[in-house]
Amino acid sequence: MSESQPALAPGLSAIRAHDDVVLASMALKDGTDRAKLSRFHDDIWDIDPAIIHVTARNAFRTIDFSGIACPIERLTAKEYIYAWLNELLPDRAGRLRPLSTRTALATLCRFMAFVRERVGRFDVRIIDQALLDGYLAELRARNVQPSRVAACLRPIVQLRRLAPFLSHGGLRFVPWHGRAIYTVAGCKGRPSENLTPRIPEPVIGALIRWSLKYIDIFAADIFAARAELDALETAYAERPASTKHSRLADRMAEWTAARRLAGRGVPVWNRPQRNGGMSQAIAESDRYDGHVVNMRLIAMQAGIHPTTLSQPNMRALVLSAIEELGIEHGGMDTLITLDPDSGRPWRERFDAFDLVREERHLQTAAYILCSYLTGMRDGEIQAMRPNCIKRGKSADGRIERIAVQSMIYKGRGTHGEIEEWVTIAPVARAVEVAERLARRHRAPHQHDGLWIVLERGTAVERTLPHIVQQINRYREHLDAQYGSVDMPAVPLVDGRNWVFNTRQFRRTLAWYIANRPFGVVAGKIQYKHASVAMFDGYAGASASGFRQEVEQERALGQLDDIVVHYEGYRNGERLAGPAGARITAEMMRVATAAELPGIVADEKRVKAMLAHLARTLHVGVLNDCFFDRATALCLRSANEGAAPRLSNCAPDRCPNSCITSRHVPAWQSAIDDAEAVLKSKRLSAAQRTAIRADRDRMKKVIALWADPAA
Repeated sequence: MSESQPALAPGLSAIRAHDDVVLASMALKDGTDRAKLSRFHDDIWDIDPAIIHVTARNAFRTIDFSGIACPIERLTAKEYIYAWLNELLPDRAGRLRPLSTRTALATLCRFMAFVRERVGRFDVRIIDQALLDGYLAELRARNVQPSRVAACLRPIVQLRRLAPFLSHGGLRFVPWHGRAIYTVAGCKGRPSENLTPRIPEPVIGALIRWSLKYIDIFAADIFAARAELDALETAYAERPASTKHSRLADRMAEWTAARRLAGRGVPVWNRPQRNGGMSQAIAESDRYDGHVVNMRLIAMQAGIHPTTLSQPNMRALVLSAIEELGIEHGGMDTLITLDPDSGRPWRERFDAFDLVREERHLQTAAYILCSYLTGMRDGEIQAMRPNCIKRGKSADGRIERIAVQSMIYKGRGTHGEIEEWVTIAPVARAVEVAERLARRHRAPHQHDGLWIVLERGTAVERTLPHIVQQINRYREHLDAQYGSVDMPAVPLVDGRNWVFNTRQFRRTLAWYIANRPFGVVAGKIQYKHASVAMFDGYAGASASGFRQEVEQERALGQLDDIVVHYEGYRNGERLAGPAGARITAEMMRVATAAELPGIVADEKRVKAMLAHLARTLHVGVLNDCFFDRATALCLRSANEGAAPRLSNCAPDRCPNSCITSRHVPAWQSAIDDAEAVLKSKRLSAAQRTAIRADRDRMKKVIALWADPAA
């Protein structure tokens, strides 16, 4: 009789050897010493050799299993991550990306903790569908997005999929009877559909407008203040040793006289981060409304050590200066430019703390412009390097071509490839600003990046790891500095502040290019101009996916616009133009069908019934075109194109043209222009007749709204 095999200890793997290399199947960085790669038995795995993406955060370069107390759970987690990293299964689902290992471990640990809390221990043999339903209910109760719920459910599928590679086994049944996790989580639409929210027009308009101000107006003051402070610190550090303790009272008197002559007060901090000593004592005295005197700036400007100012005689001089001159916020010499919109300085004078904050806001403004006006993904922006702006001429030599050079990783293999995004002038200016900001902080750490943390103590990060937080703090700053409780600088959405993330910029840009190409953002930049430039480079290539995103947004936008037409019809709005009667009849047909007994006419069903109209809808300034090639007056022949030629549009004559109340202001503006021209005495009789006829034609178009009785 054969002897039974002894049971393995809970923490020992029956699948993996003690010294199996963790990154056995991964492409590694050039020059990697394979002898130093992490092994399966290690509790901390170094993933860095397989992370070739230059913008990866430092925190994502290791995964730590030492915090998992239960040996069975720790072994399961190790085998789970190892198998997902290295094994290729027949389902062709692909291996786990090194950058995703920390997230994969975190979601697995969350599920194991849930099982342990419910049944006392983690054991896959006792997991059943009822337990999985309980986990799903708990996730939904957390009030998170369905996409996040789907991500947290993924370990359940993987425990079934990777079961052959787990010593203690995996799930023995198919979760939720094989339904897709995406569907189980409650996500709407198809798994490939873009669920990223689109930034509303008032919000993105305000954000871009303020960001352009920072780049074009405020940046000069910020750089001037930095140059002033650097020069002041250098002169203070290099002052002769013989002067450090001599003529202190005279130098303080000279400093006071200079402030008096300039009509300026004693500097106080705008928003002190810390204080103490004499500054604290003065602030607590309530003699100056609690303002904290900027002793550091006074000391540097006067060439006196800050501690010297605490001596009784020097303190008396400072207090005397405050009594005579009053106080001044900030205190630095750099003059503040006037805001062209308000006619007032855009902020108080700088101090050292405020300067650091404004540099960070300036960097955020540059990032926002690069992200929104190029369509680049966050990883592509953060991979930018100094001197990444390339200037050249178009093929005919008439147009200057501005391009941003960076790395593209999506769909380009492990190492990525260098690509160029053709862009517009504001982006070039934003990149130049970002380069100047990074230059000062890059040198001590030998960085080659453009986007780095603007604090010398933390500039080891070669990217902006908290850019989402930085963008939302920038919005908070704009509201606090330039807005009010009733009217914030960045408008509210449904009574709440909009929460930004980096994915929203690309999707919002794609929507506006697709659906409002002649719209203008921030009162300056036309989407058509941006899109023409972008589609000349990588963003317009099929590999980038941006054209496909634009087309997807066009289809979604057409559905939204046709629903607006339908709701207007339901509310009694009338349609004019040659196509008005046809579209009204279609709306009537849909409304009648939606009201039939047994029909639940929710928004999704209404969109389905209107889809045939939506596919032909092109929104315009003077009219909306329900395009039909056979009757389009803008085309020379029915075979000429699949879209209208808007430059040849005849909105009051084309059978495809529909005019609504939304178009009336544009027509009225044209009528007013004609009336103004007719007042000129230099017109010939023929010109006057032609203009009158054109004016009367336009009045007839909008007569439905100008004179409802008619």
